[in-house]
Amino acid sequence: MKRFRNVTPASGTPQTSLTAREVQEAIEERISKGVYALGQRLPPLRSIAAELGTSPSTVSRAVQEMIRNGWLDVQERQFVRVRSRLPHKSVLQSGIQSAIRSIAHKWKLWGGDERELLADITEIVSEVFRDSGQIVFTECNNADLGYLGEQISSEFPNLSIGRSLISDLDAKRLREGKAVILVPYYHYAEVKGTLGPDVSIVPVHTSPSAETLDELLTIPAGSRVLVVGHNRRSVTRLSEIVRDYVDAKITSVTEEEGEKIAKLAPQAEFVFAVWSAADAVAAAPGVKHVIVVRFALDTSLGAKLKLGSMMAAE
Repeated sequence: MKRFRNVTPASGTPQTSLTAREVQEAIEERISKGVYALGQRLPPLRSIAAELGTSPSTVSRAVQEMIRNGWLDVQERQFVRVRSRLPHKSVLQSGIQSAIRSIAHKWKLWGGDERELLADITEIVSEVFRDSGQIVFTECNNADLGYLGEQISSEFPNLSIGRSLISDLDAKRLREGKAVILVPYYHYAEVKGTLGPDVSIVPVHTSPSAETLDELLTIPAGSRVLVVGHNRRSVTRLSEIVRDYVDAKITSVTEEEGEKIAKLAPQAEFVFAVWSAADAVAAAPGVKHVIVVRFALDTSLGAKLKLGSMMAAE
């Protein structure tokens, strides 16, 4: 199987990133679903950036556009909050309508007939709705691939959902199979850059489980916290989550750095570790308290899968 890896060797950081428009759509989706409640403060921009796998400057541009569009406003020049009343049209709806309008204007300028255009659109849409492609969930490491993949499979027991590491994705095979790729938002830009525009990619939200967040709230301010992640991107994301909940002194390592974990874990008052490393960390001599990090997928994937299937075939 052909392998793809769109990362820089030195840092493991993806060369591609979400655009401001994609970040805008992601934030809008979270607001629409109540993840970011109406009238409430938006999380820090660096936290959103770490969660979506993009830069704070990109998030800032998206937020500024959402302020102009009436989704957000600035509270006393100190923080950004979600407005209590939202605009009627979403970014996605507006984009679709704009694309259709542009096509209709071009068709009219070229002398096309209105009925012919509507017939073509109806035929194409009907064809897309009839087609159903393979569904594949992808992640960067085997631990999350299995854990989050099980959540998706249990939500859709009647669907056959494959799994693949990002490094094993075969763009040609997926394109020929009209596949729909499910990927956490923080890997979306990397996968999009790897597979190109001809493969349908559906980003899904993930967030720490309620149990994980409850334990985070027990950490006193000023505590020494060791973050243990799958890789450097995971470490960055988990560190930002800790900072959102407590003013802590954070040190971080990956789960592969066994010697550092053995040295640093006993010095920390709390260890915030991904579930695949938690047992080994807890077994180390002198470790005081281990918080197991588990992420949960957004449970409203049905509409997204339908949309992805619509987009899978040309």
